[in-house]
Amino acid sequence: MQSQSREGNRVSRRFFVILFVFSLLVSALAFTSSKAATTSADKSIPMIGLKGNDATITDMNGHDVTNEPKLSKDFIYTLNYHWRVPDQTVVAAGDTAKVSLPATVVIQTDLSFPVKDPKTGAVIGKFSAKAGSQTALLTFTDFFSHSTVERTGTLTFTAQGTYDDHEHHQVGWYIAKSGWAVLPPANASAAEKAQYVDSLGRPKILQWEITVNPQMVQVNHLVLNDTLGSGQTFDATRKIQVQTGSYSQGAFHQNGTMNPDYQIKGNQIKIELGNIDRTIKIDLWTNPSPASFAQTTTWTNQVSAEAQNQGSGLPTDAKGKIVWTDNGSGNGKVGQVTLIKRDQDHPKKVLTGAVFALYRANHTLVRANLTTDAQGQLTIRQLLAGSYYFVETKAPNGYERNQTPLPFTINTQHPQVTIQVNDRASATPPPVKPSTSSMPSASASKPSESGSRLPSTSSKPSTSVSDSSNSSSKLPATSSESSTSVSSSSTLRPKHPSTSSQPTTSISDSSNSSAELLSKSNNQPGGMNHSQNQRHLPDTGERLEIAAAMLGSFLTLIGVVLFVKVRK
Repeated sequence: MQSQSREGNRVSRRFFVILFVFSLLVSALAFTSSKAATTSADKSIPMIGLKGNDATITDMNGHDVTNEPKLSKDFIYTLNYHWRVPDQTVVAAGDTAKVSLPATVVIQTDLSFPVKDPKTGAVIGKFSAKAGSQTALLTFTDFFSHSTVERTGTLTFTAQGTYDDHEHHQVGWYIAKSGWAVLPPANASAAEKAQYVDSLGRPKILQWEITVNPQMVQVNHLVLNDTLGSGQTFDATRKIQVQTGSYSQGAFHQNGTMNPDYQIKGNQIKIELGNIDRTIKIDLWTNPSPASFAQTTTWTNQVSAEAQNQGSGLPTDAKGKIVWTDNGSGNGKVGQVTLIKRDQDHPKKVLTGAVFALYRANHTLVRANLTTDAQGQLTIRQLLAGSYYFVETKAPNGYERNQTPLPFTINTQHPQVTIQVNDRASATPPPVKPSTSSMPSASASKPSESGSRLPSTSSKPSTSVSDSSNSSSKLPATSSESSTSVSSSSTLRPKHPSTSSQPTTSISDSSNSSAELLSKSNNQPGGMNHSQNQRHLPDTGERLEIAAAMLGSFLTLIGVVLFVKVRK
């Protein structure tokens, strides 16, 4: 008895060990699958129009300098991109696109701003870039999960030239004015950066530079009158700085300073320099108002000089301009199809309960078991641009299945399409003549096992409802194969009824009725629920992974408890 008990315990231990190992394997499989799904969720989108040679570059005067081989690092330039998402590309929340800058410019400060739909204000994504980089990143929201057609947009931001050039000033002038946004110092902390740029990376300080008398002639009673353009005020925390020196080889060379009298009144400042015979360089600072960024991308500053013996006939005034443009826009259209099912002989009668499968033109299954609702309709949203077709897999009760594939195309011109399909009622079999015996035979009282009917006097198609329900997952005979790999699809043969009995279909563009279609509930039969399908069109198996993880955990717990119990 004891040996039998010990043998039984050994068998039990082996069983529980096997159960324990199996549960661990199930848990590991679930973890591995879940990890793979997580790491592959976000992806890089191969965008069109975001490479370095796709950018248009303009200087602060609006001149196109895209093809200039050298752009001075002393100036700020505006970059403009027009981008597009390829038609067959699925874009989900968290996906990214790389933005490349031309070699002639570089990001001058950390940038971050939202990219929005200009019509609705919906956020499409976020643009971000690091100072000193020649690349940036566009990170998408779920906007393009439902707006899936004609997905285009723009990006506009500023960058600094990369060429070290001090030859930008020319001697053929008497007074010059230039300006730029003040950038945080290299390796600045977050607190230091906050003194120079706001949370969106927009500048808080603009610096203006005035250079006068590069010829170094004697000028008496020199007075400068500087006037700010709109959207900015003088920075009261900073005094103007006046340096004296010489000008040669396209650059100012300092050898001294001055402390002239100056007065600020509103948007004007008056600087009295007196008698000079040297080149004077003056720096002053202004603050752009936060509201100005929504109203303009350009800030100006104009200066004029008054003195005796000045200029030698050259202009005595100059105007400077600072351009700062950081914004992005994008839009897309909702790709969708609506199918309406009607009675062929009574067009006003809609048919509920018709079941369809939706395929791409390459026979890849998009969705199955799509059923017309009480209005005889089904609507599928979030369709990418491309060609598709419906296949009716089950007809409404009392109707013949329409075996003709229903093709349609979603594109920029027709992002929303309506298909109208008419079905004919099933033919009624003629009365069966009773046999000579007192009891009717089985073959005379009911259809054959294959579901076929006796031919009627009309030329209506003979496809039965039972046939269509049994082949609900099969492709029509017109397609040679399908990625769903239904092995019995070749057994389905299309019928060839006469012209008078052919079920009719019609396709119309419903782009102008998008508001009506979108207002319908996403939970209607055959419709697509956005919350369930915003990631992608096919399923990814997340539910199976969760179930496997729960099963593995449960089996592990049972195995441990029973193993300990047997050990005791």
